[in-house]
Amino acid sequence: MANETPRFNSRLPYVIACLFGLTLFFLDITYQAFDPLDRIKISSKNFLQSGLNNLRNSFASFQMNFSEKQLLVNENKSLKEKLSILSVIAQQDKFNSRVDHVSPPHRIINFDTDEYFCCSNHKMFVEKNKKSYQKGFALNSTGLIGQIIKDHPNSFELILLSDVDHKIPIYNKDFEIHCNAEGSGFERLIICKSFKDLDKELIIGQEFYTSGFGGIFNKDMPVGKAISFIQAEDNEYLISIEIFANPLTDEKVFLFKPT
Repeated sequence: MANETPRFNSRLPYVIACLFGLTLFFLDITYQAFDPLDRIKISSKNFLQSGLNNLRNSFASFQMNFSEKQLLVNENKSLKEKLSILSVIAQQDKFNSRVDHVSPPHRIINFDTDEYFCCSNHKMFVEKNKKSYQKGFALNSTGLIGQIIKDHPNSFELILLSDVDHKIPIYNKDFEIHCNAEGSGFERLIICKSFKDLDKELIIGQEFYTSGFGGIFNKDMPVGKAISFIQAEDNEYLISIEIFANPLTDEKVFLFKPT
């Protein structure tokens, strides 16, 4: 069977497509018919690019603000530590302590605040440093908080003044009251037992200081002030003393060697 010659109508779609393409090309060149579409395309591209630039700038600004904020936080922390050191140094004359009898600040590594607020066990663990004392008392920027009781391999264990197992020899200058104040188990509170019948109105607000007995605490260190005075038994009176120092304020403490 002889091959058939392709008919014209079988090529007609291709011819029409070519003519249509040429027509569109002619219209675009002559009348710029597709400029609006190009403008939309360019405008969309510019919009997306602008959005990406804004996001990039916002992220960069956020990073800068975060870095600046972190820098301020670190500077504030450093300033607080320096103020804490200056505060303790300023107290050295008051505590009759020499500069070489105080160690560099010790970081607090464990302090169970839940136990401190709820119960009677008031202990604190601080890291050791190159200059550490195995015996002595502990201060922070607010004052006397406790003493060293145990020497662990990497830390010292401190007992706070308010712990029920702690006693500290104190006295009041005006009324010549001497006692071994015991920890109450409540935050910042110790109890002094006295056998002096005193005027309640006069004793409230009186300040108490370390007596220096026992060889742990230097003499005349401020401890706290009387906030209540009650008669417990015949000839025995209980004076509740609010401790000046707050163990929660600082992240580091200073250990002093008794003089």
